[in-house]
Amino acid sequence: MNSVIETKRISIKIIFISIGIASLLQWLVYGLLNRANLGSTAECFSLAQVFVVLLVAPYLASTSIVFDNRTTPSKQMFLLSPIFTVRHLLTRLFISLIPLLCWVYLSTGLALIVTEVTIGKVLVMIVVLTLYSFSAGAVGMWGARVLKDAFFGTEFAYLIWGVLLGSAFLLKLLGRYIDNIQPMVQPILHLNPLIAVCNIFDGWDIFRNPLLYELTPITYFVYSYPPWYVSCFWQLVIGGCCFLWTWQLYRSSNFVVID
Repeated sequence: MNSVIETKRISIKIIFISIGIASLLQWLVYGLLNRANLGSTAECFSLAQVFVVLLVAPYLASTSIVFDNRTTPSKQMFLLSPIFTVRHLLTRLFISLIPLLCWVYLSTGLALIVTEVTIGKVLVMIVVLTLYSFSAGAVGMWGARVLKDAFFGTEFAYLIWGVLLGSAFLLKLLGRYIDNIQPMVQPILHLNPLIAVCNIFDGWDIFRNPLLYELTPITYFVYSYPPWYVSCFWQLVIGGCCFLWTWQLYRSSNFVVID
């Protein structure tokens, strides 16, 4: 019952504001990507969606942890059973992401109107963005739990995504100290959340764009983009590990309140 009431409250107070903020962020990111000529309209539109998900999901999930700790009437309820704790955390994660998921479905549907993307690619993007939302949200929950603060938890999540997104460019620095970086290329492509979009749009090689070509040594090696579902799998592994770690912290700390 409490979850139903809370969902209604979120739908009234937060969803429209979140959709507006996410849309503004997407417009800004899309403008930068399009100005840099990183791809077609549909490709830049989809990349901007991924960036928005990685920015918004950790914040929403991390703030839900703080709200949860301030409003739960009894800390003993979390010690009843591990299953109860997992179910509670999953509920908190899902409820916190409702505004973002609404934006994902609306913005992806809008892509059919403003871009030349096909229905098949739209459906795949919905799956990718939904899975990324839960994965990024779980990372945000873990950061907030470890650092005991929603803001620093969100920043920590940004640091993780920044490393994964920028690892292709860090290879240029590592090349000065490592003789052969070829074995590192494919793992980096598998863990980069943007690569799923490159695979969805067949024939799009983002690293061979004139703007990025000289910034990373990846183009000097033989490489292939992993299928989009492989990229999603690795993001779910990251999110799942963070979620389990958060659950373990709840159990081991006896639900210490975060101020």
